[in-house]
Amino acid sequence: MGTVINAIAIVVASILGVMFKKGLPERLQKSVMFVLGLGLSVLAIGWFLRDFLVIEEAALISSGDLLIIVSLVLGTLIGEHMDIDKGISGFAENIEKKYKLPPLAKGFVAGTLIFCVGAMAILGSIADGLHGDVSILLVKSALDFITAMMLAAVLGIGVLFSAFSVLVYQGSITILASFSGMFLTDDMVRSLSMVGNIILVAMGLNFMGLTKTKVANMLPALLIPIVYFVIVGLF
Repeated sequence: MGTVINAIAIVVASILGVMFKKGLPERLQKSVMFVLGLGLSVLAIGWFLRDFLVIEEAALISSGDLLIIVSLVLGTLIGEHMDIDKGISGFAENIEKKYKLPPLAKGFVAGTLIFCVGAMAILGSIADGLHGDVSILLVKSALDFITAMMLAAVLGIGVLFSAFSVLVYQGSITILASFSGMFLTDDMVRSLSMVGNIILVAMGLNFMGLTKTKVANMLPALLIPIVYFVIVGLF
């Protein structure tokens, strides 16, 4: 139920954002994107540090350093080889041409990455599946509402279609969590969240115009911690 609310929030906010877009000059659009990227980066860094730094014997230490680096490197190599970014953009562009729709690709890709990759998407969906607790996803819905409205005001109606990505991604995690609660260990969830939040930082830097990273090609990095902990669990 939490994922459905989240998706509805994105749809409504995207429609409002598109209506607002008509009166937003290009100069202000650039400012909005920069501020959105800055806020996204700062929040993602904060969420990352919450999992990365732990107190042990009255000392602050880091956790999962090597796994995070290996996940990002291997995941990005896989993603670059598959060129996921091109695949997603190409899919959206084909839909545009087939149904003679306005430009969707950029908004769809950006919205999908922001709303699906990150600690709240993962932890909220797991909490919903394991305990029926939608509180995290409700908070995420409020944040996504504001983000979707600002994003759609700059990138257009394509952001709305990222709601379907949220339904599929978060819904799948919720269903899997409800059937495999014992499989999802705290360490696995923490590692997934840290990798996801680093990907969000990369997305934020793109929005700010500081980088032009193909962030979608980093998505396979989210699979590496799962594979690692499954292998460790077998031995």
